[in-house]
Amino acid sequence: MTDRWLSGAWVAAVTEEAADLTGPPSLTGTVLVEVTGGPDGDTSVHAAFSDGRLVASGTGGAPAVDLTLTLTDADARAVLSGTLDPSVAFMQGRMKVSGDMGPLLDLLALAGTEQARALRDRIAERTAV
Repeated sequence: MTDRWLSGAWVAAVTEEAADLTGPPSLTGTVLVEVTGGPDGDTSVHAAFSDGRLVASGTGGAPAVDLTLTLTDADARAVLSGTLDPSVAFMQGRMKVSGDMGPLLDLLALAGTEQARALRDRIAERTAV
């Protein structure tokens, strides 16, 4: 089964797939990911973490955001496919960041784990563009 990129169904599938993902215990807060220039225009999704675990997510904004990540649609897709490392995107300025840097550092550390790479690959397999 495939879900359309950044749709509500896609976000729900990602949340389900990430149920066992464990990041650093300090990973707590809400992250907003803004994806610009997609085929349907700009889109945003949010994810809330508590003690290193994803506890909620959804499309659009969230009432209180600790960290905002902004990427072009092409770069966000490259991150999902594994051809662009999130740390590289950040260092090259391809991922703009605003807000609390603590969750960013925790997210980048988590993204480098085998568990997160396996999750990314499972999500990519079920993503329709």
